[in-house]
Amino acid sequence: MALDRKIWLGDAFSVLDAIADRDVLHDAWSGKSNYPTSPEEIYNEVFSDSFLGEYARPELGLDEAQKMAGKEFVDRMRDFDKIGGPELPWQEVIDHPGWVKVREAAGRFLALLRPAT
Repeated sequence: MALDRKIWLGDAFSVLDAIADRDVLHDAWSGKSNYPTSPEEIYNEVFSDSFLGEYARPELGLDEAQKMAGKEFVDRMRDFDKIGGPELPWQEVIDHPGWVKVREAAGRFLALLRPAT
């Protein structure tokens, strides 16, 4: 199945923007937001719903810097998953050093994708 670049980018902006913003996630994870979620749901959004793990697909037309940032982001997500991070209580995840790396990588990937619109 081919991915539509415009749809993929829209999903990427939405998901990465939330992950990169500690306050947005804090509100979502604590139930203060109109869009409550959980660390595990973030993983579903990244890898199942928005296909962010598919950043290297040719039809998306990302440049090498964007692909490298995508790889870094996906790698940090997988690293955090390996230590059981998504299953931790959200209060432990939000400032966990592994999650901070995910958040920072999401911000870098997002910044490089923005000019693509």
